[in-house]
Amino acid sequence: MRLGRHISLGLVLVLYAVSLHAGNETEPFSNIPVEQRDALAKRLNTYVDAYGERKWEQLYGLVSNVGRDGVNQKDFVVAMESAHGIDFANNPDLLEFRPERAQINAKGDYLVYGCARARREGMMFDGVAVTLAVLEHGNWFFTGWTFVTVNASCKELADPKWQPQSRTFFGPMDEVKNFKWKNSPSHVDSSH
Repeated sequence: MRLGRHISLGLVLVLYAVSLHAGNETEPFSNIPVEQRDALAKRLNTYVDAYGERKWEQLYGLVSNVGRDGVNQKDFVVAMESAHGIDFANNPDLLEFRPERAQINAKGDYLVYGCARARREGMMFDGVAVTLAVLEHGNWFFTGWTFVTVNASCKELADPKWQPQSRTFFGPMDEVKNFKWKNSPSHVDSSH
């Protein structure tokens, strides 16, 4: 009886080890240094939660320097509130993001692709989305997010050969760009 338990326990441990190894091959952050993966996963979850709950002050602390484009926290909150209204919104609210893979770009930052769900003016959208994860000041920050494909299946991400159809460029967040544009001084000709 004891021998049977030991064999069963051994078999369970072997199967567990095999499943862990197999899981590592499809781990979304497998190409990111091991010591940085947990921090990235936690920060990404906090970023998505802050976005979905419209906690703009908290989100500000998770956005990269490039994403902020020099905007202070007060103006960032105003920009986000302006772009993410309930009845009218220029931008969707990110509600869920399940990372599936990360690709390093030329600058050494990571494009993190995943399955996302967002809401805009009460309508729900699903699809493949991407965010840019940047290591700044010893921590992970994000430079916005965007859909790669909207209202499409995320199953395509399971294909190891999958590549986005076009490159995604990340500069300042759209909300910040639009806020700065709306509030930029305009030239008025003086009358002679």
